[in-house]
Amino acid sequence: MRIFDADSGFSRFMSLLFDIFYVGVLWLVCSLPIITAGASATAAYYAMAKCVRYKTGYIGREFWRSFKANFRQIVPLTVLFWILVAILSIDLFYVWNDENEFNNTLFLMLLFVLFVLMGMTAYLCPILSRFEKKNIQLIKTALYVFFRYLPITIAIQIVFIIACVGLFLMPWAVLFIPGLYLFALSYPMEYILGKMMPPVEEDSEEAQKWYYQSAQNKNNSEENKIDETR
Repeated sequence: MRIFDADSGFSRFMSLLFDIFYVGVLWLVCSLPIITAGASATAAYYAMAKCVRYKTGYIGREFWRSFKANFRQIVPLTVLFWILVAILSIDLFYVWNDENEFNNTLFLMLLFVLFVLMGMTAYLCPILSRFEKKNIQLIKTALYVFFRYLPITIAIQIVFIIACVGLFLMPWAVLFIPGLYLFALSYPMEYILGKMMPPVEEDSEEAQKWYYQSAQNKNNSEENKIDETR
């Protein structure tokens, strides 16, 4: 039957679902130690963008390549992230249960800080997967992108909340939802990363790399934002 042919729409769709599932499982397994969640998310986004979205390379090989390349840099940031999340969560719980007029304002302020932290973190891993930046520069760049593309940031946060609610209601979906979230994230994120890539000569070696071949907006760069690309 043609529906099962390798080039049929059904086969391509099932292949896409399997690839998304594969990336999600790799992310889940490598995130179990918690402190490796950042390295796992960076590698998962890299594999999702390069292999699943743009059909370049092999998922497993590209995932582990990115995981090992960024491990030392991202682990301290991951530990700092979990510490900040823990502090904010405790503060929010305390303020929520302490009925006070001032606490209502404080609660909203803490929610805003959490929103900024989560939104900025959503950009950290994709940016690190694509560009060479030291931690301070990485944080500054993520914060800049957070506000520069605020509508996209809000949309990403909404999708993230929906994914979290889905996981809460269906814990078994942890095998599928992370991959689907990363796949959805790759669309706005590739648009943003494409804007951030510096222009290069069309016939240069850099221009032949997958992210320039894939991003069709390579001439629309943000000046002086990113120095080197992987």
